[in-house]
Amino acid sequence: MNKRINNIDDIAYYGSCPSEEFVAHAFPSSRVAFFCYGINIASFMDERKASIRAISGWPEPIRKKLQFEARKGFRDRLKQAAPKTLVVDFSRITRASLMRHGNTLLTVPYELLEASPDLQRQAFRIFKIVPFGSHEFWTLVIEAMRTFSDFVNEELPGTELILLDVPPTADYRGTLIDSNTYMIDFCRWQMRYPMSRMLVDFCLEHIESSRVLTPSIDLYSDDTALYGPAPMHYSAEIWKEIARRFHADGGFGGLPRSSDLVSILTNYSGLMEAFTRTALSNPNLYRFSLDILHGALPYLFAKISSPAHSHFGDPIDSHDVVAAFRWILGREPESAETFLNHYALPNRRELRETLLRSFEFQSQAPHYAKL
Repeated sequence: MNKRINNIDDIAYYGSCPSEEFVAHAFPSSRVAFFCYGINIASFMDERKASIRAISGWPEPIRKKLQFEARKGFRDRLKQAAPKTLVVDFSRITRASLMRHGNTLLTVPYELLEASPDLQRQAFRIFKIVPFGSHEFWTLVIEAMRTFSDFVNEELPGTELILLDVPPTADYRGTLIDSNTYMIDFCRWQMRYPMSRMLVDFCLEHIESSRVLTPSIDLYSDDTALYGPAPMHYSAEIWKEIARRFHADGGFGGLPRSSDLVSILTNYSGLMEAFTRTALSNPNLYRFSLDILHGALPYLFAKISSPAHSHFGDPIDSHDVVAAFRWILGREPESAETFLNHYALPNRRELRETLLRSFEFQSQAPHYAKL
């Protein structure tokens, strides 16, 4: 049964960075009964505790994060909280690399990525790193997602699960401090967002009480964000407006039960326009090519139920599509739509056979035979 204090509903949050602002603005009178920040879902669902004595002399931020996570018990604490609403933001917690310590999974702290080479070499001796995006990484993440779905269905049947679908923003209205870092971060988030979407779709398919919240407003960041592109760097006014519309549309009951691919693609395709506006207002910001977005969009074209298997056969990259058109049809893809349609194919073999079966190639084949 959900806990109440003075008839106020308890809220739980599992996510990263200021997307927790949504919780603050959408549920200002509620008590946050459970809060978990920046821990990969594979570690979150791993109940095996760890004792890491070898890091006792490490810098305090890294040591405290690892020791906190090593104590585990996240699902037990969430079960005890029994919140009326659980808000989940997968935007950063899924992209953090994993480490094995014995038989226990832990999340790589961001501070360790910026630590000295000597400390990182120590980490390699103590932990086995599971790189982000590797086949092992996604296998662990998807196994954890199945466990998470079963846990919510069985242990939190009365909890409403809100999945934040928070696309990155390229529209930065503040003072650009470091254009190079801005551009790098912008590129990175183009890949992180669709990966987060994969897990949102997974939950929607497997958890009956889940709903998805996708911002339906123009997204931007301001002087409170150093670089701008990341979802958690939205302007404070954006988060307030998202929370206001959430209630105006009926709260949890007004949220869709499934993702709307059209709205997702519309939101995402607007990134290049937003980036162009930002670039025009900041002379030191270099212009990107469409390849940045091409690297991520194919993930959004299919409903992904088993990404651990689907994306590791013979994946296509942007250069494959261009090369296939040049070698088989003797020309470039005629439009971005054509490019994306072929880029979304499951593997290189299907890309090749699609072009070979095309009317254009078949009509050219007799000509080639005479040469």
